[in-house]
Amino acid sequence: MHVVSEPPILYLGTPVVLISTVNEDGSYNLAPMSSAFWLGWRCILGLGAVSKTPENMIRTGQCVLNLPSEQMARPRSIA
Repeated sequence: MHVVSEPPILYLGTPVVLISTVNEDGSYNLAPMSSAFWLGWRCILGLGAVSKTPENMIRTGQCVLNLPSEQMARPRSIA
């Protein structure tokens, strides 16, 4: 069976995506991650299982993905 995903897969190997979560004490946790891709309307995250970020995500069921803007991701010439 052939399934076409809508929208197409978008893979962000670089630049890095920043994932923000909330710790138990209410402070914020910000972690860099370079393995995020979209499969249809779902984002797939490649995280190590033994760190504060997935622990916070499992506990709260929430995270924020901070993606670079188009201008930030655009290659720049070295002067």
